[in-house]
Amino acid sequence: MISIAFDFSKIAAKLDIITKAAKEGARPAAQAGAEVFYQEVKQRVPMSAKPHKSGKKTYDPGTLRRAVYQAFADKESGDGKASYRISWNKSHAFYGRFVEFGTSRMAAKPFLRPAYDAARAKALQAVQERMAAEVRKATT
Repeated sequence: MISIAFDFSKIAAKLDIITKAAKEGARPAAQAGAEVFYQEVKQRVPMSAKPHKSGKKTYDPGTLRRAVYQAFADKESGDGKASYRISWNKSHAFYGRFVEFGTSRMAAKPFLRPAYDAARAKALQAVQERMAAEVRKATT
């Protein structure tokens, strides 16, 4: 009869370190992906050639582009999970929805979904690279 004993305590400790690093690395990894989307959205936002008016207010070219933001979504994030939002500030450029979705008098010029479609693979790669770096940093 053969008897084998194996001590899993070192492996378990290493796995605990990796798990903790992955949980703590969720936010920086998500931000790395969000940054890729953010830059792509900013590139794709249509910009008028001249100022335009809405009511009494005049909007300079690039107003919508400057209104684009990325923000950490605290309520949607938690233990090992992080979410970011990329959109435009409606109080600075309320008309962004008209540009994105169109109106009865204006064709849509979408920029959010096309940016997502174009940058998805690159953002995923950024997330994976950042998470790997976070885990590597904790395990070396």
